[in-house]
Amino acid sequence: MGEEHRRMSAALEVADLRFAFENDRPVLRGVSFQLAPGECAGLVGANGSGKSTLLWCLLGLYRAEGSVRLFGEPLGRGNLHRVGVVFQNPEDQLFMPALIEDVMLPLINRGLAREEAEQRARRALAAAGIEEVAGRPASKLSLGERKRAAIAAALATEPELLILDEPTAELDGRSARRLAELLAGLKVARLIASHDLAFLGKLCDRLLVLAGGVIVKDGPAGEILADSVLLEQAGLV
Repeated sequence: MGEEHRRMSAALEVADLRFAFENDRPVLRGVSFQLAPGECAGLVGANGSGKSTLLWCLLGLYRAEGSVRLFGEPLGRGNLHRVGVVFQNPEDQLFMPALIEDVMLPLINRGLAREEAEQRARRALAAAGIEEVAGRPASKLSLGERKRAAIAAALATEPELLILDEPTAELDGRSARRLAELLAGLKVARLIASHDLAFLGKLCDRLLVLAGGVIVKDGPAGEILADSVLLEQAGLV
């Protein structure tokens, strides 16, 4: 009964996840962890540790062995709408003539009427602090604005779990701080893959350290960031 309740209460449950590209060495060798509703966790690891591969498996883009459950149910087309994703490059999500259309697009694709989609898109842009640029194309925005716009596009779908891949890549310090403030104010579960340890330390409740295809450490962010031996062994410093 306790185990079943724990599964049902988890926003994300990953159990013994294994993946290898065809005719290649395994990338994931048995990854297991849980993420509670509203929790913010950082995923860290050296280049080539499998962070991005793990994210793609969590989104069902790669077929892996093991199990991924969202809010107690197996990952599938029926529940992927509960997940929002922000890719490392905003250009992968922002390509319409006006930013408001980028944010509306996933809503319209889900069958929302255009008027309702626009209302939700404008609320998401306002929450991200960039409603004043709604009519401009993403190509005319700063990188920091594009990053926040990509988050707004994900938030407009009202996800219960938000997955982000390297959100501070190429951002200056000021833009990274504004992004951290935006993410800290969210109530949804967040899993953030990043090399930016300082960013994760300010934002995340806990860190997952990925090395050799497995989670070698899962614990409070402050405790892990203070462990210089672990950070060096994992190739993080």
